[in-house]
Amino acid sequence: MFMSRSLVEHFARGAICLAALVASVLVARASLWLSMALLPVALVAVGGCPMCWTLGLIQMVSARARGEHLEEPCDGGCAWAPQSRR
Repeated sequence: MFMSRSLVEHFARGAICLAALVASVLVARASLWLSMALLPVALVAVGGCPMCWTLGLIQMVSARARGEHLEEPCDGGCAWAPQSRR
């Protein structure tokens, strides 16, 4: 439910979020408005919820370890299904 299409994409979204949060803290003294503007960038990067991003990472790594894959790209409501084991 929370997974990106690829692990690289998932980590890229996390890196953008982390960079925006760090930048927000670093520029807070100089410009409070810029600092506040960076916070929504971080939230959009992780899809609105850092905990959901973390659960998605765990879910993706777990699915990959079991040999499962995404069948459709993630667009807000991800649908993933395990490979049939025949």
